[in-house]
Amino acid sequence: MSVATSHSQAIRQLLHLSIDPQIYSSSSIQVSPDSPYTSSSSPSCDSTGTSPSSSGSDSMICSVLCMHDFISDDEAHLSFSKNEILDIIKQEESGWWAAMRRGGDTIAWIPQAFVTPLKEEMAERLLNVREGLRIYEYEAEQLYVSAPISRIPYEEGQTSVLSFPNVPEGNASQNISNQRRSGRPYPPPSPATPMPQPPPPNILPTLSTNKSTPPTPKQLDTFNSPQIRGTPSSATRRPLPPLVTLSEGSVGNDPFVSPDTKRRDEKIKKLTGCDEALAFLNAVNPPWYLKPRYTDKIQIDAEGKLISGTRIALVERLVWDIIPSTKNLRQNVQDNYERMFLTTFRTFMTPDDLFDMLVDIYRMPYPEDLTEPEFDEWKDRCLQPTQRHILVVFTMWLEEYRLLEEEPYISRRLMEFLGLIKQPSPLAATAQGIIDAIIRLTFETSPQATSSPTDRRKKHKSLKNELLSLQPSDVAEQLALYEWKYYIKITPQDCITQATQGTCTRSKAALTAFCSTHDKVAAWVTDTILNNHLLSRRSDTVDFWIKVAEKCRNLNNFASMSAIINALSSTVIKRLSLTWLHVGRRNTLEMLLKYNEPSGGFSAYRQLHLHAINAPCVPFIGMYLTELVHIKDQYSDEAGRVSMVQRQRWYDVVMIMLQSQANPYNIVENDTMKFIQNNLRGWTATKDWQAKFWSKSSEVQKSEREKADIRKGLEKAGF
Repeated sequence: MSVATSHSQAIRQLLHLSIDPQIYSSSSIQVSPDSPYTSSSSPSCDSTGTSPSSSGSDSMICSVLCMHDFISDDEAHLSFSKNEILDIIKQEESGWWAAMRRGGDTIAWIPQAFVTPLKEEMAERLLNVREGLRIYEYEAEQLYVSAPISRIPYEEGQTSVLSFPNVPEGNASQNISNQRRSGRPYPPPSPATPMPQPPPPNILPTLSTNKSTPPTPKQLDTFNSPQIRGTPSSATRRPLPPLVTLSEGSVGNDPFVSPDTKRRDEKIKKLTGCDEALAFLNAVNPPWYLKPRYTDKIQIDAEGKLISGTRIALVERLVWDIIPSTKNLRQNVQDNYERMFLTTFRTFMTPDDLFDMLVDIYRMPYPEDLTEPEFDEWKDRCLQPTQRHILVVFTMWLEEYRLLEEEPYISRRLMEFLGLIKQPSPLAATAQGIIDAIIRLTFETSPQATSSPTDRRKKHKSLKNELLSLQPSDVAEQLALYEWKYYIKITPQDCITQATQGTCTRSKAALTAFCSTHDKVAAWVTDTILNNHLLSRRSDTVDFWIKVAEKCRNLNNFASMSAIINALSSTVIKRLSLTWLHVGRRNTLEMLLKYNEPSGGFSAYRQLHLHAINAPCVPFIGMYLTELVHIKDQYSDEAGRVSMVQRQRWYDVVMIMLQSQANPYNIVENDTMKFIQNNLRGWTATKDWQAKFWSKSSEVQKSEREKADIRKGLEKAGF
């Protein structure tokens, strides 16, 4: 008995990491692979740490981004959540890595398959990103730096998850960090427990369902049974929709339910002690006549994420209320799918096709060979909820997704269809409400725009004098208000059209107008500098615009800030060396120029936007439009199935790009707005003024050289 106990203690002892977290410091750590693992530093079966030892130490190898949730009850393991960033202290060839949280006091083992290594620059960048957006930011960076169709998930120089930045191959555990050092015993061997694996990326087998002969429940029992992969069992116990609870009660009181079914239900209730488990089982294992008809036309991965599907199957998923799931029911999943679908459906089907499919599903025939109780259940749990959901989709399409603006002819067909839904249908009132909404939105007059302050009709002075008489902060505020008015007019459909078509169309006129404003502001800045004949005026004008750009940054108007910086750093302005010698705010401009660097997909602008996401903001959207095009190149529709991964990525990018539309500026329009409008009105989107700027810049440069030569001559003459 004592031998078995000693053996058990020895095994448990190996599962503990012999590192004292209390002496870990973020300032410095060091690993010494030659440190002996002596009995004095060995942990006992009831201790996970030892006292410090000068003979050994550990190294902070690199940081990692957690790509999946990992939950373990083993005290030798470090549980973590998706999107966390951890520091790796040691790595073993078995795949177990020693890690800890920054600023934490716990060091334990994690499985390498659940994380991905980060370069130091990327780790610091992601630490400044809101935790829920870190994986998205990391994937966006990988998408930008990779070739458009590349599927390689690692940056150049990274061949596998085990390949860390700045870590020698085959000897990572012996890496010495000269920057982070602290004495510590060398860790014992990694845990002997089996290596866990994250949810596999492969696609689950699709359901094979015959429309004319629906499968019996036995055919789908295996597929529809709850499968919990890497998720705590408690996470699956969500309250179910009222429809499921009602159906459970009706089945329990139904005299036509078979005795076997009743005994099964009673046994489940007795074992679990609650009705929730039975409701969950009924939700994921509905009778064959309640299941969708096109589940064999949809591909879903192991995490329940939609990969692709045929058009009719995607529309059915949009409105079908009883869709079985292989994972726990998740909050807001259906709502996210509805919004993603209505934002992107025009990329894979016409509005007429969507309307026809919704009407066909609304008028679905009842399954054959049903008993009277089964027919009543199908009507209550399938037909009526689906019909109600279809009317909800029509309402969303009408009020939120520009049905009247994009497809006005659909409204006539919709009113004809809704007019056929009359009493005693329980949805008659809902249908009439949609008809009233169509009439209201059709004849609704837009509110009159508030009149701008009375224009002072005095004769304008020259452009340079008028500009320099203004306050930079006032110009920056009115520029923010001017850009905001164009920004809020951009719709998600404009952005999707830009990504899929690329050519200018009427539907994306608002996006074109907003982008052209960027070029007009840059042209205005350039013109105000070049048209000053006095050297002192030119340098003062440059200083003025640097102040405006700095104020734009403080106001989160990154669109105007980018335009001003582009103008000041353009060749036609930078070549005026004598002008720049008299500019006093060159250091400020150098700091602002860092935001315009395109490296990392304009990562500096992304960070600025993410930090201002809940504040009034006009983002620089150039990198988002580029990312939409890259997504188009990376994913494609195959074998008659629509890639919903591509549409989901489009939707995510567009939502981030337009999220700031919900936060307007609290700025009052004044006379400076009229001045800005007058000066931007003369610049066209054709950029035919660029040749004129080059010619004018050459003249100014020649004049500066002549003045410089005269000055040198006077200096040589002793003046």
